[in-house]
Amino acid sequence: MNLPCIDLRPLREAKQASLSLETSTLSIQSTVTQIQNALQEIGFFTVINHGIPDSLLQALEQQSRHFFHQDEATKQQIRMENAGLAWRGYFSLGAELTSGRPDQKAGLYFGTELPPEHPEVQAETPMHGANQWPTYDTGEFRDTVLAYMDAMKDLGALLMEAIALGLGLPTHYFSQRFADDPTCLFRVFYYPPHQWEDAADEWGVRQHTDMGFLTLLKQDDCGGLQVKGRQNVWLDVPPNPEALVVNIGDMLELWTWGILKANLHRVKNQAQQGRLSFPFFYDPSWNSTLERIDKSLLSPERLAQAQSNAEDRWDGLELNKLNAQTTYGEFVWNKIKHVFPQLVPPGK
Repeated sequence: MNLPCIDLRPLREAKQASLSLETSTLSIQSTVTQIQNALQEIGFFTVINHGIPDSLLQALEQQSRHFFHQDEATKQQIRMENAGLAWRGYFSLGAELTSGRPDQKAGLYFGTELPPEHPEVQAETPMHGANQWPTYDTGEFRDTVLAYMDAMKDLGALLMEAIALGLGLPTHYFSQRFADDPTCLFRVFYYPPHQWEDAADEWGVRQHTDMGFLTLLKQDDCGGLQVKGRQNVWLDVPPNPEALVVNIGDMLELWTWGILKANLHRVKNQAQQGRLSFPFFYDPSWNSTLERIDKSLLSPERLAQAQSNAEDRWDGLELNKLNAQTTYGEFVWNKIKHVFPQLVPPGK
């Protein structure tokens, strides 16, 4: 079984013509249905004709590979510890944990660029602040990353409109909940070549679900990503230079009462060269609550089916028991601070 591959051209053409997706032409309806079916069946799909310029994708990969080919001392000049609560910069191989175990990857963390006078920065809100850029960079890498994040933010907003429509909601439902201020986080991960031993139970990233709403992923040509099928069979996700991988996270599962379900995935780089991946996370605003969609707005049949398909989670988290008044930021910070416990200041 391969992941569904969905052509986004009908949605993008509607937007370019300043048309609402609610105009519901046959091509829009078909695309929305494909997205809903993919998210209900496996939680993952790939997209083509997504609108991200190939030149931008190539520049991002080339400049990221250039960074990870630098010596460790150069990379450590922008280590995450330098950014404090902003949680931005470089981490070395094995510094990030999944399920308490070191991942076989290094990486760069980026987020929405915020100046020191921004209210959330002034309030010392975790994961808000300025990005760190390589000391050798004259602005090219910075401009590429920020342009890519802007483009992915637009794509995330378009996909969330399609998802809302597929649930029978107004297209603007999620943007209203996001307060037009989504949390946008971007990572560049580097997986070095590795001699894998099954007995060691090592992974580039161990099996997990993403914690937010929507993940948009560019892969290089190395492969290594696997998704767990609904029959407990792991599926390889072969690289496609024309496609991006899309999946949902815990928050969209929570908000939809399990109608849409986050799915397990993992990574093992078995290529003979370093692997790059570029996950972009398009999530609710930091201060939005975990209050779920009013059940009266959703299909009773789909709600009943979601309940019957409920199963225990990989991490033991009981989504249904989360306090609806908890903010998304509180939820995320409570989870992510265990990923880099050495970076968490006392009292945070």
